[in-house]
Formats: sequence, structure tokens, C-alpha cells
Amino acid sequence: MTNDTAVPESDLLRQADDWLAHRQIDALDLRRLSQQRGLDFATAALYVALRQSPRHSPLIARLDEPAPHAPPLDAEIVIVPGAFYKEKPESGADGRIIKEVARTLGCAVVTVPLSSFGAVAGNAGLLADWLKLRSKQPMVLVSHSKGTTEIRHLLARPDAPELFRHVHAWVDLSGLFLGTPIIGWLRRNRVNWWLVRLLFWWHGFAFSALDEIDRDACPAWPGALDAVPHLDVIHVVGFPLERHLSTPLARRGYRRMSPLGPSDGTILLEDVLALPGRVYPVWGADHYLQPTGRDMSQLVANIVRYLAMTVKELV
Repeated sequence: MTNDTAVPESDLLRQADDWLAHRQIDALDLRRLSQQRGLDFATAALYVALRQSPRHSPLIARLDEPAPHAPPLDAEIVIVPGAFYKEKPESGADGRIIKEVARTLGCAVVTVPLSSFGAVAGNAGLLADWLKLRSKQPMVLVSHSKGTTEIRHLLARPDAPELFRHVHAWVDLSGLFLGTPIIGWLRRNRVNWWLVRLLFWWHGFAFSALDEIDRDACPAWPGALDAVPHLDVIHVVGFPLERHLSTPLARRGYRRMSPLGPSDGTILLEDVLALPGRVYPVWGADHYLQPTGRDMSQLVANIVRYLAMTVKELV
């Protein structure tokens, strides 16, 4: 459900904090809460709960106030791009903000040349081959949206320990680790489904990839990191209210997913609780992580400085 009355954000966050006083994050039923109190309140409740969580709050605190004298990052930043990164670089799927900040901080950065919207298995194979060629160099992977699904595919391979041997950290930006319900919505709305099929045919995209990023095809996977226990995983996820959504596409996605609970327009936010690793929630940002009035380059710089400290401890 959407919200009929826009409560000021500061009031909304304070109300969520009060409501959470005697509740545990694992017990949140966001779909039910959305029906009872509205999507805005449910979004605020999960955001506040993550920031207070013993599991996630230490990382959040470090990224909010990074060490001022972090050493240079002794690793190459490897961008695993998202869907349509060639056709729509303005979406951020090409990792442009990562490149800009990395170069400002003197970090080496490179983009893996994946298909713009290729089959997940095919792109994962390209990524695996690329990693093998650079296997002796310390790396930090940074993925966006669909690129995260392709890293998930690599984690399931028998050779995952070898592929990730020199990958010290993985930063997931609005990733589809658990897929998106939008694919299910498209299937139930046949006109839209066939229009998408036509669009994919026209551009030569892999239509089968839509099945691979469906939420039903990406179930929760508690043991995803068992084969790579050294890997530090950070998920950066937007927590928008409807008023924050930056594009018509994001607004349509948000409304289509609203019966299921809060979302960023593509990811169902309740799925954040099932992600392996730790989560940094970004208030007011949608799936494209471009919140109005906030410069995301500062957060990216804080993440790079944090990784510089942690990678130094490992090498």
C-alpha cells in the first residue's frame, strides 16, 4: 500500500525508533507492518532497526565516521557492472561514481567487460575467466544490480575458493543477490511481458536473463560465503520513501511492488535481512543510489578508506 499522508521524515524516523524499543529486527513482518502503518513507516522501521542492529551497526558507525588517516588501498578496485551499463551509463550501472572517487584517492580501478544484459551464467563465466588472469593481484569487487547476481553465480561454483582467493572484499551496490519481484509482476501482466520480450529481441539482449534475476530463482542462501570465509561483504542498499524516487521507472517499480512491502523500486527490502555479510542502508536513495540533496561520493570515499584499513590487516 502507498501512503496517503506524508509525515515529516524526522518524525517518521523518531516514531519508528519508539516503536522498535521492545522489538527485535528478526521479528519484523514488513508486509504486515506496511498494511497496518503504511509503506513509509515500514521502510523507516527497517532502516532504524538495521542501524541499531548488533550485526550491522559497527560497520555503519565506521562508514559514518571513517578514520581520517587511512593508508592507500593496496588492492585494485574491480567494477562488475550492472544491467544496461553501456546503453544507460547515467543510471550509475557502469560504476562511474566509483571510478571518480577511486581516481581521486589514487586507487587503481578497472571495469570487467561483461555483456550489457547477458545471461547470468555467461557473464559469470566471463568474470571467472577475467579473475583467473589477474589471480595474483589483491582485488576489491564492486558490483551493481545484476552484476551482483553474477557474483552469486560464481560463489556457487566448485572453484569459488580459487576464484576469490585474492579478492579481499566485495561491495554490493543495490545488488540483485535475491532477485527482484518485478519479473513476477511482468509475467502476470502479459502485455508488459511481451513488450519487454520485443525490446530485448530488438536490442539483442538475453531474454533468459530475466528468469535468472527473478526473485523465485534466487532463494535465500545462508551459506553463500562458506567457501570464502575471508571475504568481507558490504551491501549498500537504498531506503526510499515514494517521495524520494528519482525516475519514472523507479516510481513504477515501487508502485508495482507496494503490495509486497517496502522496496527500492527493484529490490524488496525485507530481503535485506537475508543477505550474507553486512548492510549499510542509505536513507532516501532508490535503486540507483542517487538521493536528492546528498553527495554519494563521500560515502564511496568512506568505504574505500575503510577497505584500505581492513585490506592492510589481511596482507
